[in-house]
Amino acid sequence: MRISTLQQKSPGETELGVVYASVEGVNEKSYDEALHELKQKGAALGATALIGLQLVQSQFQWNQRTSLIATAVK
Repeated sequence: MRISTLQQKSPGETELGVVYASVEGVNEKSYDEALHELKQKGAALGATALIGLQLVQSQFQWNQRTSLIATAVK
């Protein structure tokens, strides 16, 4: 599956919707876990790519989370 921070679709690709994943922690492991979950959600929609990938890491005192959001396209 192609993953990009760019917003551009390839010719003929159709947007399927937005996918979101969020996991506990703010580190490399939590990023990898969130990316894995995001890929699974995209695949469940039949996506061949995730574009416009955005990362949000929140580090509140009691709630550290890594979240990813992207547009699934086919």
